[in-house]
Amino acid sequence: MVATLRLLWQENSLVNIGSLVLILVTGGFLIWGLEKYLLRFIHRLMEKRWPEADKYISSIDKLVTPLLWFLLINLGLQQLYLTDYLRDIINYSILALIIIFSVLIIQRTAFFLISQYFKHRTEDEARQEKVLSMIWSIAKVFIWLFAFLFFLDNLGIQISGLIAGLGIGGIAIGFASQSIIQDIFSYFTIQIDKPFEIGDFIIVGDFRGIVEYIGIKTTRLQSLSGEQLVFSNGDLTNSRIQNFRRMKRRRIVFNFGVTYDTPLEKLREIPPLITDIIENIDNTEVNRVHFQAYGDFSLIFEVVYFVNSKEYLDYMNIQQEINFKMKKEFKEREIEFAFPSRTIYLKEDKLEA
Repeated sequence: MVATLRLLWQENSLVNIGSLVLILVTGGFLIWGLEKYLLRFIHRLMEKRWPEADKYISSIDKLVTPLLWFLLINLGLQQLYLTDYLRDIINYSILALIIIFSVLIIQRTAFFLISQYFKHRTEDEARQEKVLSMIWSIAKVFIWLFAFLFFLDNLGIQISGLIAGLGIGGIAIGFASQSIIQDIFSYFTIQIDKPFEIGDFIIVGDFRGIVEYIGIKTTRLQSLSGEQLVFSNGDLTNSRIQNFRRMKRRRIVFNFGVTYDTPLEKLREIPPLITDIIENIDNTEVNRVHFQAYGDFSLIFEVVYFVNSKEYLDYMNIQQEINFKMKKEFKEREIEFAFPSRTIYLKEDKLEA
């Protein structure tokens, strides 16, 4: 050790040492100015325009300063004569420290941006933390793996064979777990976009039910008839989903028919009569009532109205009330509802004697 230091002292001139000192002093002054003025200015700017980012900037400050010092020391040591062994140790040590601090800065920046994205996407803090934790755990693995491979590459280790081996293994694993990976990514899609939530009544194809559980691989519904329906998340994200809980109001269309022998005057009374019936029921809004068509055995009327409620029970209660009132009003006006019927006309031929 003493011999090594004596060799370094003999091989490095005052110019080399002076260059090292000059770089450290000048660089140190610049880093001090950066901390004292530029970073403080950024803090004040963030406090006014983006208060949420101030905590992030403070955490980055603690990492940027050491990183700059490592870079500065590495630059200064390049001015000295060092043995190959000592230079390799110093270079690799500083490289490792630079990579570690750079990864930490990238991690905190990515975490801040992702958390801000989720904060504006959902108000559910519990769900936000759960999804963010899962995504962040996966992201950290990839960030550190990339940093480790980058470090090995700078050590002179051939990582192409390692990557190729990982690629072949990854292809095999990928084929084996393709559906699982798809379901996991679909889970993130469901959590981020929220096409439905627990408690929503949804229809998927020919199946319908209330969402009772959203898992990493499957989502479970409680059907109206009582049994449990289990869907893979991939199937759900690839399907058209009707979510009735998000519905603010229902548009209702129904038809009814009256007999062909109903007089024209009474036919003209039906649209305003139906309009009046619906308008006198709470949470309803009439769109239109029309004599629509001549049917096979009836004169067909079409009614369109809105129920200002998303609950199916409210809709059925309102429709029932409309039917009761129509029955009562039509009976008083002697208007008959039509039902399937057939009239047969018999032609009598006269026989000549």
